[in-house]
Amino acid sequence: MGYREVDRYILRSDWSNGYKNNVGNAYADWVKFKGFEYTPRKYKKEEKLPYVPTERDIDQLISGTGSKLSTFLQLLKESAFRPIEAMGLTPDDFDLNQRLCYLNKPAKGSNPRVLRISEKLTAMITRYTKKTPRGSRIWSGRLEHLRRNYEMKRRSLAEKLQNPNLLKISFRTFRHWKATIEYHRTKDILHVERMLGHKNIQNTLIYTHLVDLGEEDGYISNVAANTEDAQSLIECRFEYITTFNDMMIFRIRK
Repeated sequence: MGYREVDRYILRSDWSNGYKNNVGNAYADWVKFKGFEYTPRKYKKEEKLPYVPTERDIDQLISGTGSKLSTFLQLLKESAFRPIEAMGLTPDDFDLNQRLCYLNKPAKGSNPRVLRISEKLTAMITRYTKKTPRGSRIWSGRLEHLRRNYEMKRRSLAEKLQNPNLLKISFRTFRHWKATIEYHRTKDILHVERMLGHKNIQNTLIYTHLVDLGEEDGYISNVAANTEDAQSLIECRFEYITTFNDMMIFRIRK
């Protein structure tokens, strides 16, 4: 099969454009190994928005996948860490007295970061930081093994709860969910960029397109008659909406 035949075969296939590029590049490497030159056709990758689940679905997975895996999922939910970043954490990366988690070895050349974790995650992670020697990874083994274990338990839980949406939630989905919710909550794209560790804000802008997803969860509303009440609501992460008849109206997602 000549170069032109290869080009036509790739062009007519029903593969995604990204996969077509991979096949073309692989063929170019093989041709070069044989001592010839071949420049593959470049296909523009399709832009696809990531799936963003409801918090209810995420929490079902966290509560139904076993203690240590559930702790890993809770960490992904709160931190928006990449799975490989979470896998690299050791007990030294946690200050449990102040409920802080430090990511000093980020992936993909992104920025290091620190986050405050919830009391729930603090309680979950404490048992494993005590069991794990300092300098050793809390989740030992390979990420692929943990992923396969997760996929098996996810499938079982989806069948048990009759909730097929759980099957759409991968490890990376937790990162997409957190970024989307944080932008929805703050409308601050720079805050989301810092949280994700991105060095290029163009990588963060996708989450502005996802902000209207997941609206079916609804809101809880509240009003404040004075500055003290308003401050209390803001500290509880309520979002200011408007003022009507001298009453400040706030809301928060359920």
